[in-house]
Amino acid sequence: MIVSTVQFYHFPNSNEHQQKQQENILETNLQELEHLEQSNEETPTTCLDPSGPQPYILMSLGRSGSGSTWQVIGNLSGKETPSVEYTGSSTKASVKFFKEHGHDDKWLLKYLCEKQKKHRKAKLVGFKWKPYEPIFNAPAAQAALKTISTLKEPMIKIVRLRRNLLDVQISRRKHSLHTTTAAHCMKGDLECIQKNSFTGLDLYGGEMDKLYNHIDFLQNHEDRVDELLTKMNVPFVQVRYERLYNVDGKGGDIEEWEKVFSFLGVGPATNLTHKQLERGMKHAATHPPGHNMTLANYDEVA
Repeated sequence: MIVSTVQFYHFPNSNEHQQKQQENILETNLQELEHLEQSNEETPTTCLDPSGPQPYILMSLGRSGSGSTWQVIGNLSGKETPSVEYTGSSTKASVKFFKEHGHDDKWLLKYLCEKQKKHRKAKLVGFKWKPYEPIFNAPAAQAALKTISTLKEPMIKIVRLRRNLLDVQISRRKHSLHTTTAAHCMKGDLECIQKNSFTGLDLYGGEMDKLYNHIDFLQNHEDRVDELLTKMNVPFVQVRYERLYNVDGKGGDIEEWEKVFSFLGVGPATNLTHKQLERGMKHAATHPPGHNMTLANYDEVA
């Protein structure tokens, strides 16, 4: 709280014009003090160490490749830290998380500071944020986004990952039908890869209206998230799953990955090679290259 030391004096020998000038000067000074006070209140204090690991958030829907992307970013920046969906891995879990945090505006900084202290040798620390509905209206979620938008030293950066929504639905359907399969398979784990490489999947079995309506809903939701981040001046970079992993069978678009590292300020922002990228990818691909192989009812879906 800034306390003004400006005092009002009476000028018995001044004319009316001089008194008016003095009043204008004093009013201007008070306005400047009020503006400074507001600016100080809007700049959050932080326990984050500017010289420590860069804090960041990977934000995406479920089944959008966030697990693999987190792993690659960590490996290529020097050290992979645990992948945690801190705000909830489902709508229900997200609602519960933000309800428990109420109007707490310090949860984000507290968590990231703990991450920095725990992983001092890493270049990056953070968590995965699944942007379910609470991101738009929960007080704690809004407070976190405001903190991200105003904190400059260090900045908290968001990598915004989006994926073709039909592929999101295929992946969700696959894992809902086969609940015993692993979420990811490591390279070389042939048994896991074989169990996860489904073909002939019947997506919604003729209920095309249900499929189309759900994809429309997800498209609108994803667009709303991007609009919210932009409106709140949150620093983020947007990348596509299809460019990160599926370019002409090469395993990924180098420029798309370099965009991520350039934004984060760590890792190979330039001169990244496909060989380096391949070494950084520890997860194996388990989906067929085309929807015509994945879907039994491909003609109906297409």
